[in-house]
Amino acid sequence: MPTGKPIKVKYQTLVVIWFALLMSQVVFLVVVYAAKPELLAGAPPSDNFSVAAPAATGFLGDKPLITLAFAGSALIFFALGLILSRQHMRRAVRDSDASCVQTGLVLGCALSEIPSILGLILAFAFEHPYFYLWMALGAFGIILNFPRKSNLDAAMYRPL
Repeated sequence: MPTGKPIKVKYQTLVVIWFALLMSQVVFLVVVYAAKPELLAGAPPSDNFSVAAPAATGFLGDKPLITLAFAGSALIFFALGLILSRQHMRRAVRDSDASCVQTGLVLGCALSEIPSILGLILAFAFEHPYFYLWMALGAFGIILNFPRKSNLDAAMYRPL
């Protein structure tokens, strides 16, 4: 069995990758705030031809089909990210392949980030007032994919 130092370094690398992907969610919110601060403030849009205030249109907004399609897609990618990440972790343990742990982490986080990107599209293209729910789902998916040292330990264990 390898010494503890390579496991510690690999684990720290996984945590840094995970943290960078989580911080991308913050960057998304900053971009929306810089470009469309009225969406985050909850104030009605400045002109009369934009989407009405959130209370006036409800959750689905003025384009309910698009909102439902984006919500369904976001949930599918969220679940897919969790499922594929777990499969890679099981494969890493089964094959004693520590690189599968990193692949599973990146794949799970990338798929979990898609709901946030859908939220960005809703914010910029459709001025949907509840776009932040998609971003929260993406951030939650990334948080659920936090790397566990036990997965890396199990993947690096080679029976004699």
